[in-house]
Amino acid sequence: MHTSSPGAPRRCLVTGGAGFIGSHLVDALLARGHHVTAVDNLSTGRPDNLAQAMRNPRFRFHEVDVSDRQLMAPLVAACDDLYHLASYVGVKLATWTPSRTILNNLRSIDTILDLVTHYRPRFLLTSTSEIYGKALDYLPGQSLDEHADRVYGATEVHRWSYAGIKAVEEFLTLAKHHEEGLHTVIVRLFNVIGPRQVGRHGPVVPRFIEQALAGDPITIYGDGGQRRCFTFVEDAVAAMLLLMEREDAAGEVFNVGGCAPVTMRELAETIVRLTGSRSELTFVPYEAAYGTHFEDVKVRIPDTTKLTEWTGFTIDRTMEEALRRIIAAHPSQAAREEA
Repeated sequence: MHTSSPGAPRRCLVTGGAGFIGSHLVDALLARGHHVTAVDNLSTGRPDNLAQAMRNPRFRFHEVDVSDRQLMAPLVAACDDLYHLASYVGVKLATWTPSRTILNNLRSIDTILDLVTHYRPRFLLTSTSEIYGKALDYLPGQSLDEHADRVYGATEVHRWSYAGIKAVEEFLTLAKHHEEGLHTVIVRLFNVIGPRQVGRHGPVVPRFIEQALAGDPITIYGDGGQRRCFTFVEDAVAAMLLLMEREDAAGEVFNVGGCAPVTMRELAETIVRLTGSRSELTFVPYEAAYGTHFEDVKVRIPDTTKLTEWTGFTIDRTMEEALRRIIAAHPSQAAREEA
C-alpha cells in the first residue's frame, strides 16, 4: 500500500467551508501547512466559523454556490484536493424543505463531479449514517459495516429523501471512479458533534446544551429510547485527512464514527449533570417537531473496523469528554468565565 507524503503542502478546496465540520477541516488543513480555499453560499454556514482561518495568509474564502459551474471551475482547476462538504444537511431540513434539499444536493454533486472529471483533483465526499436508514431496527444487536443493506421507509416520509439523495451522491461518485478513474473517497459520518455546531436545524447535542444552560426544559422527541453513536469533530476531521492521504483508498467507502451508543434520555441526563442545570426533561411527540409524515430510527451503530485497518486510527473518545469540550466552548460559558 502506498501513501502520499503528508508533509508536502497541498492546494485544498473545501466546499461548505463555513459550516460546522467544514470550518474545523479548514483549520486542520491550515495547521498542516496547506493552502486552503473555502467556498460556501452561507445558507447554513456562518462567517464567524472561519474567524481563525481568516487571519491566515494561506486562506481564501469565496461566497459561492457550489452548483455555479462558471464560478467553481477556476477554483477546482487550481486545487490538488477537493473536500466536498457542501450539502443541505439533516433530517429537519429534509422534512421541512424536501424539494429544496433534493435539488440543491443534486445540482451540487453534478457540478462538482463534472469539474473533478475535467481537472482531476483528489476528491473526498462526505456522506452520512442516514444512508443506512433503519437497517438495525431489523437486525438487533448488530453494527453497520460499509456493505450493510440499506432499509428505508415509504417515499411519503420526507426524512428518507435525505437518505436517498445522499445515496445518489455516493452512486455518482463511485460511478465516476469506475468510469473515469477519479481518485474518490467516501466517508459516512455518524452524528458529528463539537464547538460551532448549532441546534436550529435539528442536531440534538447543541440543542440540549443550549436548553440546559438557559435552564429551559430539555425537549426529547419520542420516548428518549433512540440509541445513537456520536463523533467528536476533531476525530472526524482526523479520519478524513488520513483517508485523503492514502492513494489506495480511491474508490472506497468508510464509516467514521464513535462506537459507544447512548440513548437520547441518557444524553440529556449527562448534559444536565455536566452543566449543573436544573432543567427538567420533557418528552415531545414527533408530530410536534416534524409533522405527521415522520419515522425515526431506533438504533444506529457503526462498524469502523475498515477505518482502523486502513489507517490505524480508532475513535475512542468518550461521550463525556466530548460534551465537556463542547460545553466549555459554548459562548455563554466563555462569557461567564471572562466575567
